[in-house]
Amino acid sequence: MRSTLLMPNSLMSKSLMPSIRRLTTLGLLVLLAGCAGSAEIFEEHVRTEDAKPTDVVLTLDVAFARAPDFEPETNTYNGPPRRVEYSGYPSLDVPFYQKGLGMDLGVLGDPRALLALPYPSPTTRTTSAKLKIFGERRDARHYRFVVLPRAGWNSYNSFQVSFAVNGRREGMTFAYSTKAVCESAFDVTTPTYGFGMSVSASFANGKPGCLMACDARPGYPGYCAFGADVESMLAK
Repeated sequence: MRSTLLMPNSLMSKSLMPSIRRLTTLGLLVLLAGCAGSAEIFEEHVRTEDAKPTDVVLTLDVAFARAPDFEPETNTYNGPPRRVEYSGYPSLDVPFYQKGLGMDLGVLGDPRALLALPYPSPTTRTTSAKLKIFGERRDARHYRFVVLPRAGWNSYNSFQVSFAVNGRREGMTFAYSTKAVCESAFDVTTPTYGFGMSVSASFANGKPGCLMACDARPGYPGYCAFGADVESMLAK
């Protein structure tokens, strides 16, 4: 013979209410978070020789004083999404940013109350992405790079030439303008190991422009690079 223990409705309500509150709030938070969404942060690899000439913003010819390491590798990932990654030789790293509306979540009323409701609060978010454009090797010391745009993204009008010599990784940052005009062919010395480089920039459709070398010491992404107002600074 089985016996059944009956719990009074008042006691049942008191025992279940905390759990119901938590589940209700959690469910609404998940739902609203899904609605708010977030932009993807990613890096895309491209080879200079695969770029469409009509997309090129700037062409950079580099003569390295010492031949950079050249051990090219290609890895393909089926995804989704499918992507190809390159490594082992000099590249141009081009950053982009995107500003959009995101959502933070708040709670109306006492969070411990059954009827406390989470609500979306609009906020501005900045999302980052990068193109890693691998150079076209002309010979052991000479490479050609291109700067490309990215649809739907804003450019910092900056990039970094990244390479290694005998395993020692180095980077030199540059800023450019298609509105200002200045000397865009010069020699530079890299900030970490003191490697010499000669660079020469040409702009789309043969138009004049301006290229400036920036500081690329570790921990300092460039005093004139990767800023939101590069164009104004170079126009001075």
